[in-house]
Amino acid sequence: MTDELYKKQKLLKRAGSLLNSIISGLDAIDLETRQKIMESCGEACARSDGDLEIATKIAKEEVDEKEILDRANKQILWCGPWVRKGTTIQSTCVECGCPLVRNKVVRLTGTFCYCSRGWVKKIFETLLKKPVEVELKKSIGLGNEVCQFVVSPINKIAEGDWDTHCPRKRRNTPILEPIDRS
Repeated sequence: MTDELYKKQKLLKRAGSLLNSIISGLDAIDLETRQKIMESCGEACARSDGDLEIATKIAKEEVDEKEILDRANKQILWCGPWVRKGTTIQSTCVECGCPLVRNKVVRLTGTFCYCSRGWVKKIFETLLKKPVEVELKKSIGLGNEVCQFVVSPINKIAEGDWDTHCPRKRRNTPILEPIDRS
């Protein structure tokens, strides 16, 4: 192994340890703040890993949602296919979608799952050219057997009408909490 490769591996291991410590520290703050922080990390990941660039290209070249989903499924690496189900777009994964988790750079935790939710939100807002709500219905990091993401496109809403039209508020969707397996 070259000296340069060794240095990079050591730096990656250090970054992973640092991220794991930060994620553990986030568990001490309220869930809503934790989710916002991690979702912004997911948005940053989408920008930095090239997936947002691919989503932007697809959005510019396609107008048909079926074609958009077909291309996204082929060109953007994710843990499961995206399919239209009623008024939503959904994906179910049997393994974590995060490359940092899959490559054992960081530990899988429930807090880290909200990063993926932010990534999904950024990618789909770009693909569909409109705001979306992303619901994390199930999560391996929170004790489920699979991860399930549900994307709900949001139509343009008049100012002040958000609470009435937001799918999470309308359905009174609970915040996903860890499963107690004791």
